[in-house]
Amino acid sequence: MNWRLVDSDLQEPAYTVAADEAMTMARSKDIVPNTLHFYRRKHPTVSLGYFQKADIVLNLEFCKENDIQIVRRTTGGSAIYTDSNHLIYGLAVNEETLPGSREQTFKKVCSAIVLGLEYMGVKAVFKPVNDVLVDGRKISGSAQMRRWGIILQHGTLILRNEPEMMLGALKMDMQKVKERGLKPATYATSLAEVMDEPPAIVNVKKALESSFERIFDISLVRTDFSMYEKDKIEELVRTKYGLEEWNLRL
Repeated sequence: MNWRLVDSDLQEPAYTVAADEAMTMARSKDIVPNTLHFYRRKHPTVSLGYFQKADIVLNLEFCKENDIQIVRRTTGGSAIYTDSNHLIYGLAVNEETLPGSREQTFKKVCSAIVLGLEYMGVKAVFKPVNDVLVDGRKISGSAQMRRWGIILQHGTLILRNEPEMMLGALKMDMQKVKERGLKPATYATSLAEVMDEPPAIVNVKKALESSFERIFDISLVRTDFSMYEKDKIEELVRTKYGLEEWNLRL
């Protein structure tokens, strides 16, 4: 079975969240097959969960002073800090592809991340509900949405950590940090920390391509977004994801 792989690499933050929604819509209309999307964000960015209040979970003054952009995604979960040192995947598949509970689907998709890290020589484990850990520290987190008969899951693989920016921008959930016996500055880790020689971004992507193919027993075909998706991304940036009314919703 063939799935589609779209690699956008570096993009504006508003584009990335619009792309997640556009490809979910396209998949629901059967315009495109199941899709894996790789991207990184050009600018330091905080991605808010759908239900979060920006002024409660973010240090807005720090974000402004450090030119950290803020976007609100369609999925729930906690706010995360990302920049060009974070590889993000978005996966849009029909529900028949990922049967089972939310927890089961998180485990299945995250197992591809665990396997991809194994291909790179890194031993990782899945931590329910939606994290991947290396030596007890988070290297990948994910979030999920079900709509129009489609499951959208996206997550981040940390290539190089910027704890000062993360800690400055986010008001962290200290209970979650304490549960793992860590300090805020060591809560997350990265490929740069756990590998002697971190692979080039192209090789990280190749490892994840191979792991998704193996976990889901599929072949990934590299292609671009459809014209429907490109038009929809442009529309969503203009009317939704590029607007403070949506992103901040104070």
